[in-house]
Amino acid sequence: RHRAAGHRTFLDARQHPGADFAERYPVISAFCKMAGIDPAHDPIPIRPAVHYHMGGIAVDGFGRSTVQGLWACGEAARTGLHGANRLASNSLMEAIVCARWVAESIEGVSAGPRTMLRDDAMPPASDPSVVRPILTQGLGVLRDRDGIARAIRSLYPLARNHGAASDPALVGLMIAVAAIRREESRGGHFRTDFPHTTLSAAPSSLTRAEALAAARDIVETSIPARSARS
Repeated sequence: RHRAAGHRTFLDARQHPGADFAERYPVISAFCKMAGIDPAHDPIPIRPAVHYHMGGIAVDGFGRSTVQGLWACGEAARTGLHGANRLASNSLMEAIVCARWVAESIEGVSAGPRTMLRDDAMPPASDPSVVRPILTQGLGVLRDRDGIARAIRSLYPLARNHGAASDPALVGLMIAVAAIRREESRGGHFRTDFPHTTLSAAPSSLTRAEALAAARDIVETSIPARSARS
């Protein structure tokens, strides 16, 4: 809220740990010094963040997706091992455990004939630079329906134009549609207009087609109807 009002936020480590900062946190200290900041004497500029996406590619117990020849595990997958928070240590554990299941599953499948893609068949490299500010504004730490809907209206045309931003926009659009549907606050998802957590924790799933259809409905309802011509 403070940052949304145009202010800056800082972490003050000058007293604790103070002079021992570089020794206790050498990597963070090195990054700070690259930016001209000495944590022992200067407040560190920060921005709040959470894991905004607790989902992933839907897979079965062997890591197989619905796309033939595609397996997924770790943070890329939706195995059901995560709840409303995706914690780094849980993701590491999931990758280590599920990777073995995936490897065993792949080992038992015949490779079959290989098809080489031509260079001109490769899609353009993704560019998320246009998408990032949209997600920052509408799907940050604090969310509400109006902000999420604005993000959807901005992301929808980007996701459909088959450009460099279309894939990042599609991922963001799926996050946004899932967020606008979940009218509660749970884990990393906090709605200021729905601050309470419902009694039952209900997981949800969303396909690409469902996300695009829901986004289209939101976009169309925001367009004022044209007056009838005589």
